[in-house]
Amino acid sequence: MLKQNQLRYKELLTPQIRIRSKQQFGPNAWLDTEENDSIRLSYGLGFGLYFTPNGKAFFKEGHLDGWQHYAVGFPKTGTAIVIMSNSENAESIFKELIEVSIGNKYTPWYWEGYIPYDALHR
Repeated sequence: MLKQNQLRYKELLTPQIRIRSKQQFGPNAWLDTEENDSIRLSYGLGFGLYFTPNGKAFFKEGHLDGWQHYAVGFPKTGTAIVIMSNSENAESIFKELIEVSIGNKYTPWYWEGYIPYDALHR
């Protein structure tokens, strides 16, 4: 996926649906906004997509009782991170972890519902 060396991988990461909702889930999922227009938030075939000065980013996230995960990759730079946890609280550190580890400050964390730990405990 990261190398984009096959047509099928490029097709998976081609924007198919533009995302205009304020958040991915909950009541804000029904509200339209322009907050993510600058990063062209969208979905390809199974992957979320957004654009940064480092090129296109693809992401995949998920959670169930007892675990949460997140992966993001940048084909242009060959940079990626996969975060896997056995915690129901991990999403609260994803924003900071991604920013510190790979310097990605463009993750649509509010849209994804990854409210930072320090914002939750003020």
